[in-house]
Amino acid sequence: MNNKQAALDYIGKGLKVIPLWSPSLIRRKPPGYFVDELNMRLENNKREEKPLSEDQVYENLFIEVCKRPKIKWKQYQERIPTVQEVSEWFDKWPDANIAVVTGKESGVVVFDLDSERAVEYAENEGGFPDTPKVKSGKGYHYFMQCPDFEVRNDVDTDLDMDIRSYGGYIVAPPSIHGSGRQYEWEEGFSIYEIDPAPCKPWMIDYLKAITTKSSAPAKEKTLKPSETSITAIKPITDDTYYGILKNGAQQGYRNHTATKLIGHLLGKSIPASEAWEMVSTWNNAKNSPPIDHTELKQTFDSIHKLHSSSQKQPSGEKKKPEIKIESYIDTPEKIISAFNDNYVRVPVAIDHQLRILEKEMNGGLVGGRLYVLGGIPSSGKTALVNNIADNICLNDYPVLFFSYDDGADELRYRTYARFSGFGIEDFNKNTLKRSDVEAIANSDRVRVIRSLKYVVPDLMNTEDWPKLIDQVIQKHSKPPVIIADYLRKLRTNNHQADERIRVDEILSCLTEMAKTYNTPILVISELARDSYKSGQRLSMASFKESGSIEYEASWLGILAAVEENATGFSLKQDWEKIIQQDGNVDLIVFKAKRGVGSRGKIALKMHTDNMAFRDRVENHSTDTIRKLKSSKYA
Repeated sequence: MNNKQAALDYIGKGLKVIPLWSPSLIRRKPPGYFVDELNMRLENNKREEKPLSEDQVYENLFIEVCKRPKIKWKQYQERIPTVQEVSEWFDKWPDANIAVVTGKESGVVVFDLDSERAVEYAENEGGFPDTPKVKSGKGYHYFMQCPDFEVRNDVDTDLDMDIRSYGGYIVAPPSIHGSGRQYEWEEGFSIYEIDPAPCKPWMIDYLKAITTKSSAPAKEKTLKPSETSITAIKPITDDTYYGILKNGAQQGYRNHTATKLIGHLLGKSIPASEAWEMVSTWNNAKNSPPIDHTELKQTFDSIHKLHSSSQKQPSGEKKKPEIKIESYIDTPEKIISAFNDNYVRVPVAIDHQLRILEKEMNGGLVGGRLYVLGGIPSSGKTALVNNIADNICLNDYPVLFFSYDDGADELRYRTYARFSGFGIEDFNKNTLKRSDVEAIANSDRVRVIRSLKYVVPDLMNTEDWPKLIDQVIQKHSKPPVIIADYLRKLRTNNHQADERIRVDEILSCLTEMAKTYNTPILVISELARDSYKSGQRLSMASFKESGSIEYEASWLGILAAVEENATGFSLKQDWEKIIQQDGNVDLIVFKAKRGVGSRGKIALKMHTDNMAFRDRVENHSTDTIRKLKSSKYA
């Protein structure tokens, strides 16, 4: 049973349900407050007498957030959501966790036992009758009939027995706990097989004691930052332009929201002076704290520059933005904004595919950085980049793919072959039935990819790309990851005849665009023909654009079948046969600036029948990941 059907079945039983965050949702796109809360907890953890490991701090927060609502849910304390509402939630987030809202209006109160001590206490008091019972991440949830008096929520940390009643909710099967365990109904005691039983006398006494205790005046308490509940950080869910103007920017997304608003205003042909006044007034009135003034002006000028260059007439003259020396001074606001608001890391792996690559990239592609990938012929450059694009979409990020080497059909068929039981030749030779193609196109993962992957086969000057980027931002509330295949086919408005200068201009434009939209840009490049010879040593000089590409790129890699020796990495003998027969190919990372990952070799395997890339782990030491000696300035 999938989560949507389970939620609808609970509604059919008269229970109120709401969607919660789940492990997969958090991994794809954490809530806006996640990074801020994690950083705060890490800082407070350092001050503890016995600090936890950073991994444990992260895991504790991760588990906690997996129990947080995905929506504003207060109204559902009073009413049962409609079938349409539930369907819309789980159509939008099919893997969201499910919570049952508790309390008198729901008819249930839940005893949440999280330790052997709690179980022993309950048994000594008289135990539980036959009633619905859930195996949770750490213990059991007992669903009881709500008594005829008001019951408060309660957390008993000494006993590890919590009560969920009015104003509360409890996670329900088939949700996934943050530890990876699944909530399950105890066999023979599911809500479908047995109704909640009335509370036993000891339960009545326990619940009344809670009510009496919680009615007493509470002592004022000053919360430390580590004790601040993340529920107090209320993310703005209305991401329309009206919502942005009315509510301001969500903490952790101020710069991104400002970028979106600036692009929208300039896209409406509002004069730059008027647009700046609107953005500046909005920032001061609606954002708390506001974005640093000079930083906001820099963002505005960068976006205005891109818009102006894309709309400039041949005879038009652009007025250069005024440069103020104050813009080069650090402020606390600018520092915090750069650390939190500007941080973007896009995962490139799903399941067990490309996990090693993602790990060696320190978790994925970084916003504001230019990645360049080269490769020898038939090494699978486009196939790998297409795999990465699909994985990015499955991690809930849009992709804008400028495909000037392979057509849209070729990319589509590679994706379909990867996520179906058919080979790429079945698509290329058009041997499939129409019903098969329709079934693949409507399968769960392909449907997600179709909704987020924009393939552009039309040659467009790079100055015109912001027109498409802004449309993606307007639709998905985030800039797309940009992929271009390949570098030599890109064009600018200058129509420069000198190839070296033309490539320099393209690379500069891509670097500026990545920084302006704070999004990763991944572009495929070519290698010099001499690099194809067996035994040839590979290096950054193997690129046709060696020099400018080494300077502009934050990350530089080459796909090839290599062997390692004292001088570095060289092409294996008969590399064509190795790749064709075994699919064994290596990604050699020659340049990786701080934050974008490690340099060295990453072993991959390309399955040529379905164009899928996977991690490859081999037995001998020269084929496992090995680090190059890195400069402290890398």
